[in-house]
Amino acid sequence: MADYSRILQDLEFINISTDQFTVFEWKPEGSYKSFILDLNVIKQNPVSNIFFHMFRGNMKIVHIRLKNLIYTAGSTNEVQFQLLEALIERVAEVFNEIYDIDSYIMYDNFSTTVLNPFKDEVDKIIKTFNEIKTVVELKVPCMVCNGILPVIVKKSFVDNAESYPVPLVYNHKGHAILCFIDKNYDIRGVELVNITG
Repeated sequence: MADYSRILQDLEFINISTDQFTVFEWKPEGSYKSFILDLNVIKQNPVSNIFFHMFRGNMKIVHIRLKNLIYTAGSTNEVQFQLLEALIERVAEVFNEIYDIDSYIMYDNFSTTVLNPFKDEVDKIIKTFNEIKTVVELKVPCMVCNGILPVIVKKSFVDNAESYPVPLVYNHKGHAILCFIDKNYDIRGVELVNITG
């Protein structure tokens, strides 16, 4: 099994925002990078409850709008999007268990410093990510590479599907494959797909 806690050490940031301001931001220790421009681009998307993926140079960014908040994670290009989505889902779950954020943000004088202790929770989520078991690694044959690719799939993607097999597109080294995953996390087929953009 992959060590997801080690993989997640390639994270650049985790951000929780409203449309107006950042509520919480986590960065690796010693990082002084700013992602304000990326976050401004993300806030332009008004659609809720759908994960969006972006490539920004040497970084991948995933975000989702849930209720009044936008959850965003950025990492190096080596981290798969499904792993970032699973991380965001877990961060959002723990954040909403601890904080009634709607009560906080309704006040104009709300200080985000009261949320600083959540950094310890994010560190804990990353450190114990393997134990959470929210993702599985599937071995998917690729007819372009003539090999087997390790594709990370979040369990909620398969478990919450409306029908099976679930289609998942995986981009890899300039090409993409479409994987069909059944409810037992078995690969039922793989096709090469054309990509555009």
